[in-house]
Amino acid sequence: MKIKEIARPMPHLYLDMDGVQADLFHRVAELEKVDHWDDIPDQDEAITRLSLKGYDSVYHLFADLNPLPGGQVIIKWLRDNKIPFTVLSAPLRNEQEASKQGKRDWLDKYNPGTSKDAIFTKRKFKYAVTNGHPNVLVDDFSYYLDSWTDAGGIAVKHRDETTDNTIEQLEKIYKPYLGK
Repeated sequence: MKIKEIARPMPHLYLDMDGVQADLFHRVAELEKVDHWDDIPDQDEAITRLSLKGYDSVYHLFADLNPLPGGQVIIKWLRDNKIPFTVLSAPLRNEQEASKQGKRDWLDKYNPGTSKDAIFTKRKFKYAVTNGHPNVLVDDFSYYLDSWTDAGGIAVKHRDETTDNTIEQLEKIYKPYLGK
């Protein structure tokens, strides 16, 4: 008698918003009157200033962001391959409700059907594992990726200019589950 190998459940995919789907960092650079996010002398201070501008300003900061082409490619690939995913995004400090609502409205426009299940937390690592099985996080920010892997999850670093690499990594992770 053969003992059947127990199939591992497909890892759930969590998809970041800012820097993966939405172009927050280019917008912040514009507001700081510099060419690029990396040109901002104190990025943390710039984010704090934005977070203190009030509900309407913070809401529109997120609701009016431009989509990133790579994020749209990832979403299409996930949907084409029937891989369920949840948006997992950190809210802005000081005006968390404004940022959450702006993000939900952005998702309704550019990634329909995802806003009602989206999770907004800075503690992303809490979703790294489900029932002892690792989940996947696609994110651009090393802090979240490092804490995700430290918690037992599978992290995929994404930059819009390296979208092909992101897709290649996802294909390797999900190969056993594709076409079933």
